[in-house]
Amino acid sequence: MKERMDAAWRWLAVNMGKRAGVVSAVGLVITIIMGFGLTKLDFATDQDAYLNEGEQVLVDSVEYQNLFGGQAMLAALRLEEGTTLEEFVSPENQQIFEDVEETLIAKEGLSAVATPYNTLVLSDTLIQNNPDGEVAADITGSIAGMSLLGASAEATEEGNTEEAEVRNADSAATLTRLGEIPDPADRTLDNVEWRRFLLYDNSGEVRESLRPFFPNSQTAQIVTRLDGNMSIELEGEAATFVTDTIDGVAGDLEPTAEVTVVGSPTLLKDINDYLRGGILKLGGIAVVAMILILLLLFDVRWRLLPLGVILIGVTWAFGLAGYLGIPLSLVTISGLPVMLGIGIDYAIQMHSRIEEEVLLDREDHPIQEAAVNLGPALLVVTLDAIFAFVALRFAKVPMIRDFGLLLAIGIAVICVVSIIAPLAALGIREYKSPTSSDKNYAEGWLGRFVVKIGSLPAKLAIPFAIGSLLIFVGGLSVESSLEIQSDPIDWVNQDSETIKKIDTIKEQTKSSSELGIYVSSEDVFNEETVDFVHNFAYRQRAERTFLNDNGEEQPALLTASSIVTTMSGIVNVPGATPEGEIPRAPDPELVEAAWNVAPESLQKFTATPDAKNLNLIFRVGYTSLTDGEEVVKAVREDVTKESPDSVKAVPSGLAVVGVGLLENIESNRILLTYLAIGFVGLFLAVRLKSLVRSILSLVPVLIATGLASLVAFALGLQLSPMTAVGGPLIVAICTEFTSLMLLRFVEERKRHMAPQEAADTAAARTGRAFIVSALTGVAGVAVIATSPLPLLRDFGAIVAMNVIVALAAALVILPPMLVWADAEGREWVSRKLVDEADLAASRGGGGRERVKESVAADGPKAGDGAVDTPTQE
Repeated sequence: MKERMDAAWRWLAVNMGKRAGVVSAVGLVITIIMGFGLTKLDFATDQDAYLNEGEQVLVDSVEYQNLFGGQAMLAALRLEEGTTLEEFVSPENQQIFEDVEETLIAKEGLSAVATPYNTLVLSDTLIQNNPDGEVAADITGSIAGMSLLGASAEATEEGNTEEAEVRNADSAATLTRLGEIPDPADRTLDNVEWRRFLLYDNSGEVRESLRPFFPNSQTAQIVTRLDGNMSIELEGEAATFVTDTIDGVAGDLEPTAEVTVVGSPTLLKDINDYLRGGILKLGGIAVVAMILILLLLFDVRWRLLPLGVILIGVTWAFGLAGYLGIPLSLVTISGLPVMLGIGIDYAIQMHSRIEEEVLLDREDHPIQEAAVNLGPALLVVTLDAIFAFVALRFAKVPMIRDFGLLLAIGIAVICVVSIIAPLAALGIREYKSPTSSDKNYAEGWLGRFVVKIGSLPAKLAIPFAIGSLLIFVGGLSVESSLEIQSDPIDWVNQDSETIKKIDTIKEQTKSSSELGIYVSSEDVFNEETVDFVHNFAYRQRAERTFLNDNGEEQPALLTASSIVTTMSGIVNVPGATPEGEIPRAPDPELVEAAWNVAPESLQKFTATPDAKNLNLIFRVGYTSLTDGEEVVKAVREDVTKESPDSVKAVPSGLAVVGVGLLENIESNRILLTYLAIGFVGLFLAVRLKSLVRSILSLVPVLIATGLASLVAFALGLQLSPMTAVGGPLIVAICTEFTSLMLLRFVEERKRHMAPQEAADTAAARTGRAFIVSALTGVAGVAVIATSPLPLLRDFGAIVAMNVIVALAAALVILPPMLVWADAEGREWVSRKLVDEADLAASRGGGGRERVKESVAADGPKAGDGAVDTPTQE
């Protein structure tokens, strides 16, 4: 079997060089075809990339958006110092807000708009109009008046005299204020006094029913709801239109205000735009860094060849991804610099080995020997990587599974290119321009450095093994203590205009996002449903809290917005309800009447025309998904416990989707790393025919993975969602180093070398390739650390650090362990991989000297000019 495989590799080496022209032509055609596949790549940054098809959170989110639209764009209008709300909502500004609403509603992709004007219109209508929509003869006949009088009457009937007295006193105060505007003709939105009456309650605070749109006495809001379940591109277009429209009229406001427009669609648009351009910039930086490394450290002819090879390989990999429909997301897009970094190692190893074989006076056909000796090893390390990446297919997050598939396919393609292209290019080179016989193979200072750092005494093998196990167990023990950076705002460029706007809105309104709940029943205006929504909204606002950065307890849900809570706010008279109790619920018939007279945009915000679905929106005070996770879980539990059998209430919206993403990441993020170690370990045990050899290969892996967790724990680092699942990537990179080192050690043992000599020779011969490939690998991954997106930047920095740790472990710790494990009497590394006769011969040492003597006795070889050429069979 081995003879047939060797023959196949020799045939490949000769024919790639002999037919270099054909290989180049075929390669060009494939590259063009794969290049066309790049145009088929789709960018996915919507919820489908975060949640699984059929997952209940995703199903609920789709249903919610079908009913009440998608994400919201928020415009905070911060009043100038000295300007009051009633002055700001002037007739001139009312007209501007009305025009803005008409413009936005006319745009495809926008479903509803709440402005300071139409919310004030609703307040005016509820106070002046009766349930039929006509102007009431007096205020007691209006929807608001009937609600207040009805609540007072209920309190009296129940014998709750204290509540009745408070309500009667409040009604008297209201009538007094109303008496200050005695002429009904003056009770219009043109009158600043009437606007003051509409905006403030009797205590001088913004009315509770209006706080979702007037968060405080210095701020108003415009809330624009986008259509539901749109693509990220269409969302981005709609978000830009909203921003441009509102910004366009900001200067016309009189009195003026500071206008800030932003929303989740803007954030997603920024990420999408970055994916389409920024990542190519990172790839360009990686290429420049690799050029410098190759020119300075890779002392071979045609030293930039590996870079050309990897660029072809990456083109093939991403082109194939386009044809296979693998979407590019915030995670998968990082595969570009990652594959550049990992994949170039293969081309460097093959190039360096061919150069070594050409100059070492070892064989008649050095390029064939390079293929025979290194080709199988490259297949092994490629399968190592594939099995590590397969572990990502067990992730609960779709974009992470796509990342694993992209890397597995990409690394396989790159391996093929890294074998064929150097064999063809260097084969034809040696035929047309043979490497000079005067040029000696130089191990160089890199080779000597690798020998030196790997020359620790073999007796340290057992302490190293114990230490690696302790590091691994230590890392495992702190894994559950590591926190994931769960504020989505912290994932993106902190210097971007979008983040500045979000910070501004958070400062002005204490919130920049929302938690939506859709409520379904046979009739959402029946008493059972209205009572449930009313009670649930008040209870959740009272009970849900979180700890801010200063450790202070703060409300998690700031306001509740629905047609029910609008009427609840009217009925809720300050002081009428004992502290800790839920205020009296509004009359269901009057709630329905309020919806019927509401402006059309506000109707779309709150309920469906068939009266079977109702929207309840909480403005949230938290930003961290960790805090949100606790809140959403509590809300879910309470919804299940409190909703009547005839009522279905489902938390949904972006806040819930984000929590679903966090739950999916946390559910098995630790398992993914250990699955990768297990898969690779099992493969190596089968391929290398030894559990011991597999364990030896994994020792540096255990160190790298364990140390990564210990460092993060010691420094108090938070893991980004990407970094949290970077373990399989570390396993793939680390096992590449260890497998190549182990297999080269075995190869030298076949040449009758004693263990220490074999380890030193392997280190010396491969040192240059290892260091150069490691540095280019680090450059490929570390360049991600220059991204303006912290989500990518942290991933690049931590993975680059682990590549360095993996290389150090492979070059420092693995050699003495190999020497110890393969000492005479054990020979656990070589057994069954090296013939017994070769092992017996190696026990005398001096293997390389005997090889050189044999070469001299047989006459001149490749180093004397008889290099392997494309014409040799």
